[in-house]
Amino acid sequence: MSSSEGPRLPVESTARHEPVPNPRKRPRKSRSKGLRTRSGCITCRKRHKKCDEIAPICGNCSISERPCVWPDTQPPPGNSTVAQPIPENIPSSMTDSVRNEQHSHLDPLQEIGESGPVSVSLPRETLPLHVPSQTPVPEQNIDHLLQSPVGHFSQPSVYSPSNTVYSDALPADLASVRWLDLLAQDAVQANRGFSRAPSPFGDLAQNIGIASISNSANGIERVLNKPPEDLLGVERHSWQLEKDIELKDFECAILRNFIDRAALWLDIFDPGNHFSVYATRLALRNVGLMKAILALSAQHLFRQSKTPHDPADPTTDPNLAIQYYYETLHYLQIALQYNTYTLSEEILATALIISTYEMLDESESGWQRHLKGVFWIQRSQDVNGASGGIRQAVWWAWLRQDVWAAFRERRRCFSFWKPVKDYPELNEHELADRAIYLFSQAVNYSAEPNSVSDRVREARAVELLAMLDRWKSFLNNKFKPLPSTAANRVFQPLWIHPPKFAVALQIYHFARILIILHRPAMPGFKSYLKAQKALSEAVAAICGMAMELKDEGCQIISSQCLFGAGLCVQDAAQRTEIIALIELCESRTGWPTSTLRDDLHREWEKIDSDGDKDIHNSI
Repeated sequence: MSSSEGPRLPVESTARHEPVPNPRKRPRKSRSKGLRTRSGCITCRKRHKKCDEIAPICGNCSISERPCVWPDTQPPPGNSTVAQPIPENIPSSMTDSVRNEQHSHLDPLQEIGESGPVSVSLPRETLPLHVPSQTPVPEQNIDHLLQSPVGHFSQPSVYSPSNTVYSDALPADLASVRWLDLLAQDAVQANRGFSRAPSPFGDLAQNIGIASISNSANGIERVLNKPPEDLLGVERHSWQLEKDIELKDFECAILRNFIDRAALWLDIFDPGNHFSVYATRLALRNVGLMKAILALSAQHLFRQSKTPHDPADPTTDPNLAIQYYYETLHYLQIALQYNTYTLSEEILATALIISTYEMLDESESGWQRHLKGVFWIQRSQDVNGASGGIRQAVWWAWLRQDVWAAFRERRRCFSFWKPVKDYPELNEHELADRAIYLFSQAVNYSAEPNSVSDRVREARAVELLAMLDRWKSFLNNKFKPLPSTAANRVFQPLWIHPPKFAVALQIYHFARILIILHRPAMPGFKSYLKAQKALSEAVAAICGMAMELKDEGCQIISSQCLFGAGLCVQDAAQRTEIIALIELCESRTGWPTSTLRDDLHREWEKIDSDGDKDIHNSI
């Protein structure tokens, strides 16, 4: 009998013509009793699948990596508030308050899921208006935020940075919430030993914290008490203050340090200085942005402080910066209820400054993972390198972080934006920014898998080197070196003024190093000598310009380029000089470079070890 045929009745039964009893059919379950649901996502309905109604991505869509679309007229089902386990090593006074809050308060973002529509359509022309619950949201402290996930978006699989199929096209509201959830979850793990002991100066939040919002005329707490019909007219300003924030004396000093020093790196190629000029004005009316600025600047001041902690000087308190950081997360947890905030310039600037704080903190903050969340927020607002204003400044500052993280992680950069303007249309500042973009292409090239053929890799290398050479051909006289005093050192100093254009040239040479190092080896000793000469010229240019770079805003990128130069030197004197130049960068800014130095030493030990093995094998 063929396997394709179905089972046959016995022959003898058919010969007798005896009636064959029909098998009992299983009664069909009524569709009204569980086979069909009206509260599931649209994707499962179209696929005729049973939806488990878990928001924002149900189980079926998560497994199949499909967009989980919910109807605009119906919010995704909200999860009930569940008491979260309290980590160990937390003081008993904190755990008591956490338990009380877990049983008495709903998370503000949890209330959004139950009272306002949250659409996840991809893409959409209009975003739904978030109308918070009429129930007043009681003031929450940082401990509560650190003990529970933000809102009801708490599935680890949904927030994995590797899950790019869905997350890369998030609308603004969910993009911001998912970014905050990444920060909050990592804060729980990193904050187990942090003690928020009372300061002799009182609660910092009394001046710029959530209490300031609650006491202001248009504060969030007051707005939440208004009926829904009143919210439609004031939501645009509900997360802003009517009057400028009043800072204490030591906070004024911290803010000034941000404007004069800490923001220099963020504004390095920006002639409008949007972070030190424009973002600070926004912060005067926005608590979250002000807290982020104070966190970054306080960390900068502490890094440069040579004196021990002085109770009379709050800027020497090692916990001051991290307290501002956690208070920023607390503010975001509340402000993200408002759709206008998720589309604002303030959330963009806040996210970037928080990312900068994490990058320069050199702690286990998950900074590289959080960069993906910042990318979600920018993409949800269609922000790119030509957006103009603070949005454009934020994008370029973010790209400078992402290219470094991608280089260190050996991955491609997140951004896929391509410039539209050609070099003749660019001014000198835009040309400097374009060097960052070209470097991102070099990083992408170095991250290509080994499965790519040598022919394809060689063609791409030739193309990238031609792009770099064309960029250099459009540079004006400000990018050319000025006369400088010769020094009896390993490298010849190269003085370029303004200093930021020297940094752009350092990035250019770093990109050439990456391409040459990952270019397929060409046969012949002549090709080898040509590659070595190109590497030596790039190393000499990076180090020579670093010797003359005294400007504080240039030190971070210069130290990164010095790290790239150090990867291809074998001479002991050159290695010593590069380490000394990196240490100078740290002394001028206070930002730690120990990781760079340690990684270089490990790379050099690996190179020397491999070289000794080759010599031994040849003998």
